Amino acid sequence: MKKIFALIIIALTLTTAVVFAAPPLFDTPYIGNAYRKTFHKRDCESVLQMNYKNQVPFNSREEAFAAGYSPCGNCKP
Repeated sequence: MKKIFALIIIALTLTTAVVFAAPPLFDTPYIGNAYRKTFHKRDCESVLQMNYKNQVPFNSREEAFAAGYSPCGNCKP
């Protein structure tokens, strides 16, 4: 019983990792999060965890600021 439980936990963990480790949709230097109104460097860990429907492409920091987005506190774009 413990082995089955452990296998289920491992399977759920791997499935979650695949869902959250998805690459950004856009090939731009900055990716915004429409839900949080923050923008990130393309390779920021927060982008990898971001829902696809919330991703907004930005070609520059100025473009993100003009759209009302704030910089991420982790990657500090």
